[in-house]
Amino acid sequence: MFRFLTIFLLAFLIRVQPVIAYEFTQVNRLLDIIAQEYAEQVNLKQLSLKSGEALTRVDDGFKLYHSDSKAFLYHKNQLISTFMLPEGENVRSWKKVICDILDAGMKCSERLVQKQNELETETIKIILENLDDYSRVDAVSTEKTLIDYKIKDDILYVKLHGFNKGQAQNLRSIILQYPNAVGLILDLRDNHGGSFNEALRTADLFLDENLITYSSTRHQTRRYYTSSRGDILKGKPIAVLANEYTASAAEIVAAALVEQSRATLVGTKTFGKGSIQRHHKFDKDNIFLTSGYFFSPAGHKINKNGVMPQICTGIQNNCFKSDRDNPQKTLQTAIQFIKKHLG
Repeated sequence: MFRFLTIFLLAFLIRVQPVIAYEFTQVNRLLDIIAQEYAEQVNLKQLSLKSGEALTRVDDGFKLYHSDSKAFLYHKNQLISTFMLPEGENVRSWKKVICDILDAGMKCSERLVQKQNELETETIKIILENLDDYSRVDAVSTEKTLIDYKIKDDILYVKLHGFNKGQAQNLRSIILQYPNAVGLILDLRDNHGGSFNEALRTADLFLDENLITYSSTRHQTRRYYTSSRGDILKGKPIAVLANEYTASAAEIVAAALVEQSRATLVGTKTFGKGSIQRHHKFDKDNIFLTSGYFFSPAGHKINKNGVMPQICTGIQNNCFKSDRDNPQKTLQTAIQFIKKHLG
């Protein structure tokens, strides 16, 4: 009899024991990173309510509605929980709202209990989808350093495919091989960027103690990057070629040379990716979250704006879309420019 009562009591205690809340550690971590590092101010209320859509992605029986001060979670048209929404931008309070909503859904749906990891993954995706600036891949190219070059009409033409380690030094060596070249055409078309430091070294080759770029983050003051003394071409004319696929480190070089009156930009407007991104790993997912932005010497934000050419060679000479049917057009225009400005 005693044994029977013991078993009954244990069974009762197990039955009435409250469900332990699932710890959404990755969601909490992402929200902390956003609060501490992300370059833009985030609407935490909007982000929190959007995060509730993760429940629907895993179990379409859920619906989340809200007023200014409350949120209401329904499952299959039945109200299962009400949540008070905090005022202000306190991250800790809004993290609790998100986790409470997700936890309430899990207590209601066996499907969510079985797919805890999927629910957290979907929540992270939704949070990222509602940010303006992030990426899931490293913007730095891993391809081998590659430069194409030739002499055309006594002008040195150099095609940079990226800014990988050693690229600036290789460019320097090529230029020194042709001391009699009357000018330089630096082709940055389809150059997606690469190493920021290599971009600085490349611009430094042609600028004589000038500002190359500066960066700014949400929580830090500006940081300036300047060139050293000396111009490897000693004032010879430079034309930089760019198109709508010129991005990141390549845009920093283009903007610096143009705004410091050291080169003329020929082609179409660049892509517009001038952000500082920090790498964070979430399970198998690599996230690169924007923590700041780069600016041209004149103070123009490169990100989402790009760099506008001074000579446009796009379709019908527009500044936004390359004329792919006439691939030599931009190069020929640059050659004419260099010849016109000799001496």
